Amino acid sequence: MKRLDMFTRIGGMNNFRAPICALLQTDGSFHHRTGLSRVAMRLQNPAHTEIYQKMTVIPNAQDSTETEWASISHGLLFALESGERNLEVENDNLGVVSALILKEKVMKQEYAKYYRYIILNTASKTEWTGIRWIPRELNLADALFHGKSLKAKSPRLR
Repeated sequence: MKRLDMFTRIGGMNNFRAPICALLQTDGSFHHRTGLSRVAMRLQNPAHTEIYQKMTVIPNAQDSTETEWASISHGLLFALESGERNLEVENDNLGVVSALILKEKVMKQEYAKYYRYIILNTASKTEWTGIRWIPRELNLADALFHGKSLKAKSPRLR
């Protein structure tokens, strides 16, 4: 099994990660032919006993990268609404994850500037939020686009 990178802090009131965190996986989907844009979120509580899932349509997305940005933004709001304040976020878009970690990176697309601002602002309202890139096959939020429910417990990805 491939070892995944550590989470990099992108926000929160604390500088140090809490001993236990909720795991948030997000994914975006964009269909070029139809223009249908959706985001999916999968939130697992710190005790690994509950999994919450949500899928939302995003109107007027320009491309698949915008849906990835939107998935993290909507996912963080979903986690806060679910009462989670210590978050580990996973997403399979390396460009988006890198842009959140490297805050000085200049963004060309207006939507990327907008979503980065929203994501970092939302993360600042948590106790601690970190992010890391994961391979697509490990992103369980993707299953929601295919009508699969993941209510069963799954081992935490480390």
